[in-house]
Amino acid sequence: MIDKEFKKLKHNCKGYEITHIGGELTKGYKPDIVLSINNQNYMILESEHGTSRKHFIGGMIKAAKFLTKEKKGILVFIILIKDNTKEINIAKQLKPYLNWIKKLTNLRDVYIIADTKYCKHKVPIELLSKEFLKFALKASS
Repeated sequence: MIDKEFKKLKHNCKGYEITHIGGELTKGYKPDIVLSINNQNYMILESEHGTSRKHFIGGMIKAAKFLTKEKKGILVFIILIKDNTKEINIAKQLKPYLNWIKKLTNLRDVYIIADTKYCKHKVPIELLSKEFLKFALKASS
């Protein structure tokens, strides 16, 4: 799924509202979609088509840097599955880095889900719902 289509979808999570669509959240950080509750609890969504592990780690580090002080939240990578890019591979790659930065951030969890599982029939499933948790892999312990 291309970014333009991804940004037009009706992403939802109980209690959260969309606050940013591709805009700058903070200097130098422009996640695809941001949902929040009172600008303190965040759900950051990134649609990724690439296969570079460095890209996923960089996205996680940017989210971790943003989620400090009173801001806390979750990062969700919605990925295009390829031969060398599967949810399990990305989760395994991110886990040691997330554990390493845990003391410096309020990034609580990182989820990875295939775009075909997240957006069946062009309608995204509700974030953190039972269906979402059934299909998404968690990089954190």
